[in-house]
Amino acid sequence: MTSGYRSWEERDADVAKTKAETARLAAEAQVAAQAVESGAAATETAKLAEQVKQAKLRKQLGDVTEAAKDDETERKARRREQRDENGTTFKILVNVVMALGLLAALPAQISYFLGLHRKDDRNPGPAWTLGPIPFFLELLAWVGVMGTRWAHRKGLPRWPFWLMTAALASVAGYINLAHGITEYGTVAGIALAATSVIGPLLAEVRQFLETKAAEDGRDLKQRAKDRRAAREAEKAARERSTVERAEDERRKKLFKDEFAEFERIMAAHPTGGISREDAWLQAWDTMHGLPLSVTAESLASKEAAREAIETVWQDYGRSPESVAVDLWLADVFGSNRGDDGPAGTPTEGPSGGPAGGGSRARSAKRSEARTTLAGKGKQPPRRPVDPDTERPLEEADLKTVRTLAEALGGKDRLSARNVREAVGCRTKYAIRLRDAVTAEPEHND
Repeated sequence: MTSGYRSWEERDADVAKTKAETARLAAEAQVAAQAVESGAAATETAKLAEQVKQAKLRKQLGDVTEAAKDDETERKARRREQRDENGTTFKILVNVVMALGLLAALPAQISYFLGLHRKDDRNPGPAWTLGPIPFFLELLAWVGVMGTRWAHRKGLPRWPFWLMTAALASVAGYINLAHGITEYGTVAGIALAATSVIGPLLAEVRQFLETKAAEDGRDLKQRAKDRRAAREAEKAARERSTVERAEDERRKKLFKDEFAEFERIMAAHPTGGISREDAWLQAWDTMHGLPLSVTAESLASKEAAREAIETVWQDYGRSPESVAVDLWLADVFGSNRGDDGPAGTPTEGPSGGPAGGGSRARSAKRSEARTTLAGKGKQPPRRPVDPDTERPLEEADLKTVRTLAEALGGKDRLSARNVREAVGCRTKYAIRLRDAVTAEPEHND
């Protein structure tokens, strides 16, 4: 065998070794590829993160920019509002108009006065001696304006300076008017006159407005709110005045004496010292000594009605509770459903007519109701015994009623109501107490 001969075992070993090496290289290549992919993914993630961060920063920057713009806009709005509140723009424009007026009025007056000459001058030149007059006239008007400002600061009257400003500005304006009409025509004359008058006039208006603004420290919103509140208060006052006039007319018509006392009380007090309501209550108390709207006649009528009702209940031995029970029974069983006649047939009285509203009819109805209930196998309800009817009169209660009679000025002034209120009992017991004390003989000391 030659030296290059290799056995099958060696060849298999070489193949296995080659396969292992190939597998190792493939694994390393796969790892490397995965590493590359991971790196690329990490790089892409980092890029996305950076983009997100930059987007957030751009958004924050945009918000900051917008906030800065809003702040700048708000500051401008506040400055503009402050300028409008202080009248800064108006004052600046007044100063500009005054300066332009002087620039227009002074040259016109200077040319006018320098152009004057004597009639006998053959070669007239500029009248230099008249040169200071235009400055004199214009400055005199402004002396009045400055005097008004000084008077405002010292709290002095300002009208003398207003008159002086108007007079001096009118003199300067007339000179410009005459000169302008002569030299340039009517329109130019009027315009030149306005340059001498409008400047001082605007200065006086500005000073007047500054004075009013210094006296009133409210802003625009507060002034509007106060004006609205004043209008509402004035409207409410007018409506209240209308209601009070109508109320006085009704009171004067229905309660003449009470209204006269009411007017006397209102006149006796200083203005605003007493309200209308309190004055009317006092007048009513003076005339009647009773709560408002209650008179002796109405109180007597009420007491008489109360005693009449109590007497009716006492005469019939009934109470509101027993009447309620009878009404309930009539509603449940029917008022005329007895065994003596057909159902639903009205029961007639002794003369064949319908049952009326007299006491005999009511007694007949009660007897018929008892018969009807017995015929139906039902017993009529037993009326409970009223304890106030059987209750013995206590000596302490009698003593209280006697004391009440002495305080009222006689037993004839006793009533069931005042006895009930004095003793603190029910009406029937109070009636018995009143009757017992009234029946007692008089004791003459």
